[in-house]
Amino acid sequence: MERPQLTQSVLSQDVEITGSLTFKGELSFDGTIKGGHISGSVLNLGEHATVEGNITADEVTISGAVKGNATVAQRCHLRASARLNGDLNTSRLIMEEGATFIGMSTITPRGGPGKG
Repeated sequence: MERPQLTQSVLSQDVEITGSLTFKGELSFDGTIKGGHISGSVLNLGEHATVEGNITADEVTISGAVKGNATVAQRCHLRASARLNGDLNTSRLIMEEGATFIGMSTITPRGGPGKG
């Protein structure tokens, strides 16, 4: 299924945020966020990204480090360099060899088997 064209934003590794971050569209983030909440549509966390806080999004790809809980409506992809320390609630999980996940997971396919 092809997703609609989303606005794309990029925050590089020299960006530090204290507090929450809300976005629409697709965000590629490679910086640091502390003590807040990230929420939006499609979130791509780069290898240098460090997040201390919770994430709520439709799709998330993690290559960096997250210390907090993640609620992902459609798909969560943990790349080989990912480090997720927190609970995960998603409908689909892709976890590459080498990724670290410490926490509880709840995976609830949407629409039943083969439909999520």
